[in-house]
Amino acid sequence: MHSRALRYFDTVARCRSLRQAASRLHIAPTAISRQIDLLEHQLGAPLLERGPEGIRLTPAGELLAEQARRTLRDLERVEARIADLKGLHTGRVALLAAEGTVAGLLVPVLAELNRDHPRLTFEISTASAGGVLAGLRAGDADIGLGFFMPPREDIECVASAELEHCAVMAPAHPLAGRKRLTLAELVGVPLALPDERFGLRQALERSAKARKLNLTPTFATASLETQKALAMEGSALLLLPAMAVARECRQGLLVAVPLLAGELERARVDLCVYRHRTPSFAMQACLERLVTSMNSA
Repeated sequence: MHSRALRYFDTVARCRSLRQAASRLHIAPTAISRQIDLLEHQLGAPLLERGPEGIRLTPAGELLAEQARRTLRDLERVEARIADLKGLHTGRVALLAAEGTVAGLLVPVLAELNRDHPRLTFEISTASAGGVLAGLRAGDADIGLGFFMPPREDIECVASAELEHCAVMAPAHPLAGRKRLTLAELVGVPLALPDERFGLRQALERSAKARKLNLTPTFATASLETQKALAMEGSALLLLPAMAVARECRQGLLVAVPLLAGELERARVDLCVYRHRTPSFAMQACLERLVTSMNSA
C-alpha cells in the first residue's frame, strides 16, 4: 500500500470532497480517484459512497481513515528522525492546547522558536483537556498543553505551572476598580463560563459548593473568544488566569482583578506528551522552550 495513495485517501476523508481534496493537494480529481480505486481493489471493499450531499466513508473507509492518519504521522516522524541524523534541523510539531494558553504562553514561545529555527513548522489546534489527551494518544498531536490535565499512565507531564485566577470584566464594570474579589461577591453577577468538561468549571463548582454559593453561569460556552466578547460588551464576568486575557488587558479592553487567596484553586497548566513516543529535534526544541517559559511564569 503506497504512502501516496494513503495520503490522497486521508485528504479526501478529511475534506469529504474529491474536488476540495484535489485543490488542497494541487492535483487533478481523476488522479485521486485512480489511487482510491487501487486501494479499493487491494482491500476488496468500497471505501467511499458518493451521493447528492457529497462523499461519505463506508465502514471500511472509516477504518482505513483512522489507520491512514496514524500511519502517515508515524512516517512523518521517521522522516523527521532521519533528518535529525543528518543535522538538518527540520520537522513539524503538532500541538493541541487549551485556548486560554495560546496567546499568553504558546504564541510567544513559537515565535521565538521560529526566529531561531526557521525551517521548523507548527500545527496548532485547541481542545479541552480530554481532547488533548485523545489527540496525544491517537498520534494527532506531539505536544499537549492544557488546564487541569487528568493523570494517565501513558501520558507524561513534562512541566506544570500554577496560575492565579482573576475575575475578568469590562473596564466600566462596577467591580473593575477592586483590588481583590471573593466568590461570594460574584453571586448574582452574570457569568460566562466553559461547560462541565473543563477543569476551571469543575474547580469553581467545588469551591462554590464548599462555600454554599450558587454561581450558575448566565452564558455557558467553551469558546474563549465568545467569553471575551461577552465581557467586553459588559454582559458577563469571566473567571480566568490573567495570561488568557493579557493582550486585551494591555489594550484596555478588559480588566483582570485577582481573586482573594484561597477562594479558587489555582489554574494548573500541564505540558504533556505521549510517554511511548520518541521526540524529534523539532519536538524536543519546542518542549524545552515551553518548559523554560512555564518555569518563569
